[in-house]
Amino acid sequence: MKIAITVDELLLWDGTPMPGGYSASSVTDALLGAFADNGVNGVYGFAHTAPLEDDPSNREVLDRWVDSGHHVGNHTHCHACLNWVTGEQYVDDIKRSEDFVGDLIEKAPRKYFRYAMDMTGDSEEKRGRVEDHLSSAGYVNAPITAWFGDFAWIAPYWRAVEGGDHDAARMLRASYIEAAVSRLKGTSEAQYRILGTEAPLIWLIHGTSIAQDCIAEILARFREAGAEFVGLDDAMSHPVNRVMTPVTPAFRNHLQRLAATVGIDVPTTISDERMASVLTTGLADGESPFAVYDDLISRMSTRAGGTIADWSWT
Repeated sequence: MKIAITVDELLLWDGTPMPGGYSASSVTDALLGAFADNGVNGVYGFAHTAPLEDDPSNREVLDRWVDSGHHVGNHTHCHACLNWVTGEQYVDDIKRSEDFVGDLIEKAPRKYFRYAMDMTGDSEEKRGRVEDHLSSAGYVNAPITAWFGDFAWIAPYWRAVEGGDHDAARMLRASYIEAAVSRLKGTSEAQYRILGTEAPLIWLIHGTSIAQDCIAEILARFREAGAEFVGLDDAMSHPVNRVMTPVTPAFRNHLQRLAATVGIDVPTTISDERMASVLTTGLADGESPFAVYDDLISRMSTRAGGTIADWSWT
């Protein structure tokens, strides 16, 4: 099982809660250490750049990432899903990102772009406008084929750590690692059902506080499961990772969209019951478990000049 590790949002979205004692810098330290210990080299970090506009000192995190032998790709400026904006607005957002990290993108062996949320738009016309720009600018789209909904742990872990609930924090770490390992295996099996063969998986983790505390064990468990860590170029050499899948308004990654064309479901996280227990950990009575996440995407869309309509996390 070959896996290309990728990281999104070394600098998290505006409004993301993070427990005291954690920072983008401390998360990056943990990622870099775990990668070095497990022989994971040349990892592409896809970081939207609005945090650099808000605080230019954040650039230090990305500079250190590159100085450690890893790479930066374009992930837009505002991280607004293409479903929420026009093709022209999205292209402008790609260009705007280059104002902040264009030099780092150029240092990478290949110019990679990743769609925000790995969603390629709700119409072929809109996506075509973006793809024309990416092609002319020399970018290759780097999709996601393996994820485990890791962003869902952001708010619960913040509540547990800030509230000093050590049992809850321990449960959340265990469930996070369980989800990462079980869904990697499940995704690999589903991919074989779709293709009849294996292709390198492109795995995603975000730069969160719980990732800081769990990444070392996740990579060790991956290796125990027989994973071979490869570079993104290796993964992208397989045609399945370069094909353009049908557009959809649904929140789905590249492999899920491909699977839907042949009627196969690819679950990407733990059971609904287990996820419900994660999302509601430490939640106040009457509070929505999605309130934090809905606020995040509202900020992204508004900043990019877009509008969210008919959105669902499922």
